[in-house]
Amino acid sequence: MKVLVTLVLLAAAGSAIAAPVKCVDAKGKVTYVDETAPGADKCKPITGTIEVVPHDTPSRQPTLQPDTSLEEKRARIEAAEQRLNEAKQRLAEQEAIREGNERNYARVLERLKPYQDAVEAAQKDLDRARAER
Repeated sequence: MKVLVTLVLLAAAGSAIAAPVKCVDAKGKVTYVDETAPGADKCKPITGTIEVVPHDTPSRQPTLQPDTSLEEKRARIEAAEQRLNEAKQRLAEQEAIREGNERNYARVLERLKPYQDAVEAAQKDLDRARAER
């Protein structure tokens, strides 16, 4: 008895699942429906693997990397090298200056910190520009 009930339930569940159908109308427009659409000229069941994508999912646009020429890359590297050299020069100029109110070396380091940070940032930019090659 249990086997019979199970078979009846499985048969009912199998018929409840509608097979997808591909329909082509007279104008050639293709639509996919769960069952044969009334008035459709050509409808045939879809076989094989089916992937269902919901309509509310935003389409993802591929991200394109800009194709930069070798000259542009060289120009970026040269500009980064120039910024690094300028930052190093400003740091060296500031290191040579000794102000009278800087009796404590911590004040010297405090004054030099922005220049050291600028050199580090310029070095990172140069490294990034060289890595793009």
